[in-house]
Amino acid sequence: MFDFVRKRNLSNMKKYSVFFLLLVLLAVVPTAMAKPIKVVVLDAGHGGNDPGAIGFTGKQEKNVSLAIVLKLGAMIEKNYPDIKVIYTRKTDVFVDLYRRAQIANENNADLFISIHCNSSTSPSSYGTETFVMGTAKNAANLAVAQKENASILLEANAGENYGNFDPSSPEAYIIFSLYQNAYLEQSSKLASDIQHEFTNTLHRFDRGVKQAGFLVLWKTAMPSILIETGFISNKEEEIYLTSEKGQNELTKAIFDGFAKMVEENKKPVVVKHDEVIDLKPVEIADQSTAKVTYKVQIATLNEKKDSTDYAFRKVRDFGVIQIGNKYCYTSGHTHTYAEILPYLEYVKENGFKDAFIVAYDNNNNRISVSEARKLE
Repeated sequence: MFDFVRKRNLSNMKKYSVFFLLLVLLAVVPTAMAKPIKVVVLDAGHGGNDPGAIGFTGKQEKNVSLAIVLKLGAMIEKNYPDIKVIYTRKTDVFVDLYRRAQIANENNADLFISIHCNSSTSPSSYGTETFVMGTAKNAANLAVAQKENASILLEANAGENYGNFDPSSPEAYIIFSLYQNAYLEQSSKLASDIQHEFTNTLHRFDRGVKQAGFLVLWKTAMPSILIETGFISNKEEEIYLTSEKGQNELTKAIFDGFAKMVEENKKPVVVKHDEVIDLKPVEIADQSTAKVTYKVQIATLNEKKDSTDYAFRKVRDFGVIQIGNKYCYTSGHTHTYAEILPYLEYVKENGFKDAFIVAYDNNNNRISVSEARKLE
């Protein structure tokens, strides 16, 4: 059907060159800052001619995921009328995986939640688990990603949209080892809060928060999670997942985890003693003989902000540099590594805990810190 990679050897990894190039660029992106939730995209897994996992008695994942998504959307709209809810699908239709992430990006969503049901060859497997984008740590996590990614086999232009990515090939997932999600911390926090509700409120078996290479998540430019609400292949869980009671309880648990993030994100991004901190300028060395400049990168976002934005309005020596479609924000600058180190710690202690040092030569070209220290 498509030119998918079947041979498992290193030479075939050349076919993933486009993926490698993009992911290498993304690998340097730091954790982005939290911001108020104004738009959330809800994604019901599978749909149309893609039923997803099939239950013990023949029930289909696509129907369970849609029912929970519609309930969740209604609950958000009722309790947070100022938050815009967008659905990747509201009916039994098939939506390409890449298109789901595209919908979220086009609408500048602040959050992406994908709902699914799990399945296993073992009818005794049970419990809930929530995934964030990353590298599968074991065969079980990889297997879940492979099952969900298999939906691309039903897409008309899969080869074009995914660079000949083969969802069945373990080697194909090597590319995700290069990927560092800019929103990993926020995604993991939301996933943990939802798993906490599943476990402590509903007393569902906790399979944990995990990382794996889900195509539906990897291009989203916001905190994103994929929830496996239970094993539809387990007879007892299938009954629960397809019941009104079960769906209502799962929806409420997801909503409560979501609401916690909403409330936390209403707080100021940078706080100290209940006041927005003022990042002080650093001592600047003599520029006449300087060969390098060091700065502290405090955030990377998909949209351009200026120093009047709430998150940055108290940041001194504010700078922004565009790299591709990303905007890198910096604070301070020195011409010696010894001077920038204490400033980095100061910035971390005052709200930007994922900040790191970046360096530029005297032509303002970005260079590695190690190279800068040699020049210095």
